[in-house]
Amino acid sequence: MKRNILFLLIFTMLLAAVGCSKKDDKTNADTTTSASTKEGEEKTEGKVSTEGQTDSSTQETADKEVSDIELSQHRVIASSVAVVEILDALGVPMVGVPTSSYDLPESVGEAQRIGNPMSPDMEVIASLEPTVIISVDSLSEDLKTQFEALEIPGKFVNLSSYDGLKESITSLGAYFGVEEKATKLVSEFDSKEAGLAELINGKESPSVLIIFGASGSFMAATEGTYVGDLVKRVGAANILEGMEGSFIPVDMEFLADKNPEYILFMAHANPEESLEAFRKEFETNEAWQNFDAVKNEKVIALDTGYFGMSANLLAAEAMEKLVGYLYTE
Repeated sequence: MKRNILFLLIFTMLLAAVGCSKKDDKTNADTTTSASTKEGEEKTEGKVSTEGQTDSSTQETADKEVSDIELSQHRVIASSVAVVEILDALGVPMVGVPTSSYDLPESVGEAQRIGNPMSPDMEVIASLEPTVIISVDSLSEDLKTQFEALEIPGKFVNLSSYDGLKESITSLGAYFGVEEKATKLVSEFDSKEAGLAELINGKESPSVLIIFGASGSFMAATEGTYVGDLVKRVGAANILEGMEGSFIPVDMEFLADKNPEYILFMAHANPEESLEAFRKEFETNEAWQNFDAVKNEKVIALDTGYFGMSANLLAAEAMEKLVGYLYTE
């Protein structure tokens, strides 16, 4: 009897041990599965929307503030003229630059032309084996996707405003390890800006209409454009103040009701052709003749070298020109 009882006790203990072993195995398996799932989720979270970057590894390589690649080892492509000028001022060598009718710095004389900024030749870009492409963040998502398809790190800068320009210079200076040059460049902007503020201090704000022309069509520019931002910074009042977006269709009745003191004309593609179309518009459309700006001959065609779609290194000089246009009796 005692032997039977002892046998049952031993058998029960063995079953318990087996059960515990299976439970521990299941717990370990569940833990491993949970860890794998979490790792996968973290990798997924590392991927960001293509406001410029792909996954976390590309982001870490391409858009961190201090690059691990020595400047001399970089193979940099700049996708716009404004970016080329900024990188040149920072002493960053480039292997690829956009094809443009504008004069480019001497430092990129031997650089490969990659085509139009909005539709560059991807085969040429790939052949250059770049370590990074520096682009403006206003580029289409489609173009950013093409960069990603080539597995080329991209850094996207904001050149849609004066502040964006200065922030981009600082960011690029940090990225390429040329902080001192970037700081000096931004300080020069700040100094000129302070001088302009003194010139317009106490003066009455003139009202301004900015007309944007391209391929014979015209739009009115808001404060959300680069030129609109500059106009605001020199103390002038855009008659479209507070309106959302960058451009709105020209509504003659609305604009005539605002009756601006000055009309500034900015051109995009084919500036000479756009300017000629603008002049014909003024000559053939009698509605313009009722504007005080036209009557008082205060219609000004802006130099495309200073006043473009994107901010550039001539921003301070552009503001000086605006002060001369808008505050000279």
